[in-house]
Amino acid sequence: YINIVPSVFMAESLKTNKIFNYRYIPNSVNLQNYPFKFREKTRPRLLWVRSFAEIYNPLLALKVLEDLLKDHPEAKLCMVGPQKDESYEECQAYAREKNLPVDFPGLLSKEEWVKLSSDYDIFLNTTDVDNTPVSVIEAMALGLPVVSTNVGGMPFLIENGKTGLLVPPGDVNAMLSQINFLLEKPEEAQKISLAAREKVEAFDWEVVKLEWVDLLGR
Repeated sequence: YINIVPSVFMAESLKTNKIFNYRYIPNSVNLQNYPFKFREKTRPRLLWVRSFAEIYNPLLALKVLEDLLKDHPEAKLCMVGPQKDESYEECQAYAREKNLPVDFPGLLSKEEWVKLSSDYDIFLNTTDVDNTPVSVIEAMALGLPVVSTNVGGMPFLIENGKTGLLVPPGDVNAMLSQINFLLEKPEEAQKISLAAREKVEAFDWEVVKLEWVDLLGR
């Protein structure tokens, strides 16, 4: 009857391939489960939430932390997510070798990582391949300014400089530069945080469900 796509990125891909029988209905979150935190000060405390898989390039987060520590010895990283391939062991080995302050709590429930997030101030999305990840939507809802690689659907979700910060994939220096921007200009981090929360209000289930009701009621 119709193809449902959860992102503008996928909609554009269908149009490029001359497929027009689709409707965009985004992935949803229950915003009431993601309390927004206004951060008066941005600290070098980084949070990463994703499966440990090579396509998500988790090692990039560790390399960024390694360089960040040179000017911010109090910096810390937490990497939340299940093991999907050997990248998990690779990250742990790298952290041990470089003596990096990284926590690997493994797979957490939504409630657990949402609670954990309140102790962190910047969210990293390091992927080489992506669509519109729910984890990034959740981070935006929680008030965490996002620094993400500019791949796949990310530029459709994040407006660079307004609702988040985008960098080329695999670029340690670019990601580090944007993190330092947030640390040095907390007022800009606050603006991004507020704009991101406003952006993801469109992903609230109370909004998205109306699209499904309209579609299925036809």
